[in-house]
Amino acid sequence: MVLTPATLAAELWRANAGALACEAAWMDEAGLQRFSARTGTSWPQKLLAFLALGLLCAIGALEPVTTLIGVALALGALFFATVVLRLAALIEKAPVDLWREHRWQVDDSRLPVYTVAVPIFGEEAVLDQLIEGLSALDYPAAKLDIRILVEEIDWGLRRALAARELPPFMQVMIIPRGVPQTKARALNRALAEARGELFTIFDAEDVPDPRQLRLAAARFLRSDAELVCLQARLVIDNPDDGWLSGCFALEYAGLFDVLNPGLLQSGLPIMLGGTSNHFRTEALRRVGGWDPWNVTEDADIGFRLVRAGGYMADLPCRTLEEAPHHLPAWLRRWHKGYLQTLISHLLRPARFLREAGFTATLTFLALVLGTLLGTLFYPLFIATTVLAVLDGSLFVPRNALELLCSSLALALAGSGICAIFLVPALGAWRRGAIDLWRWLPLLPIYYLLASLAAWLALYDYFHDRFGWHKTAHGLARSSRYRRRARGRPRLDSK
Repeated sequence: MVLTPATLAAELWRANAGALACEAAWMDEAGLQRFSARTGTSWPQKLLAFLALGLLCAIGALEPVTTLIGVALALGALFFATVVLRLAALIEKAPVDLWREHRWQVDDSRLPVYTVAVPIFGEEAVLDQLIEGLSALDYPAAKLDIRILVEEIDWGLRRALAARELPPFMQVMIIPRGVPQTKARALNRALAEARGELFTIFDAEDVPDPRQLRLAAARFLRSDAELVCLQARLVIDNPDDGWLSGCFALEYAGLFDVLNPGLLQSGLPIMLGGTSNHFRTEALRRVGGWDPWNVTEDADIGFRLVRAGGYMADLPCRTLEEAPHHLPAWLRRWHKGYLQTLISHLLRPARFLREAGFTATLTFLALVLGTLLGTLFYPLFIATTVLAVLDGSLFVPRNALELLCSSLALALAGSGICAIFLVPALGAWRRGAIDLWRWLPLLPIYYLLASLAAWLALYDYFHDRFGWHKTAHGLARSSRYRRRARGRPRLDSK
């Protein structure tokens, strides 16, 4: 009997479904040995948190003002480090157009097989756009291994895919029902059967630059084996839908065109985006793939790879994305996953420091812990600063301790304001979208809403720790780049 590769793979999966499902969910013997968001906080973490909170309450009852000042000084250093990272990234130079350099145009015979995983759920609205974007990838068809990952229970999408004729290099992989039902578990299923030497992820609404795989493959071919991940640049395509989408576009411009490239140029790790990450497949398999219990698996996997001895780099090539323009959808941000990532990686802090190194550990704390605390307490910082200005205490300290606090508050407020406005403004300028500057005055309000999202995520962590909040796509009312992109074979990747 002669079977097609897809049929053979399906039969092998059916025969080993139980074992493979356990492996994808990290419930097998090897998976249970890995640190994971599944376990939550350890007893030393709980004890430390309890003791710290108890000590603060006890001292606060006796010396409330001194306690508040002490907490402010301790947190101020962390927040200042977070702000300094963002300001330092401003000195990163804008990249050249790599496609114009001959060394980036690799001959087809040298290109490796590339696995493209596309986890989707309930995405009928953007299905045609997705297939069109994947079909437009400028890569040898014989070396493409595109896997569309569909949950078993998603009958509407399964019917929609069955009604379409897909190219030979695309196949639909059904992810059996099980827990946790997360993007990471689906990716682990694809990783187990990936044929490619390289592995990337695209989301359902993505429109990647057709040259992206070629540029990523060229970078990997020209680099050492320790380069394990490239992050492409995500661009919001519908900033004209409203002020929320416009501010989101500014945020992404600052993150992917300024902060991430600046950190990577300095050899520091970043919080990966959830799409357009390009990996060496072997490196992913060495760390066991993605943590299926972490709802921000992208941030987690980057630091796992760094702890395993790898490093990341920037890929100056774009992927278009859709921003939510309704507040309820926008509030489903990634803070819960950041908290999961922080807790799971610090289950054994000494081991983290030994594996990642001192600089990467400080960067991790600034990016994850600093971002979480800064977002949570942003309204408090604004309120206390305004009150201190109004009553004059900020500028007329009465003793050395108040002078220290005032100096730190002024430095943090000044640098924080610069980071809030300069980083996204520079990102928009580099993208050739300076019209986005009209939304800059609304960023303080935007970050107040981000604080609300962080508090909702904190509540969600304790009530639905592994819940995966799916964002609907195909609702954009405007398009800045896609209509123009369809009129020509390639997107601008400058």
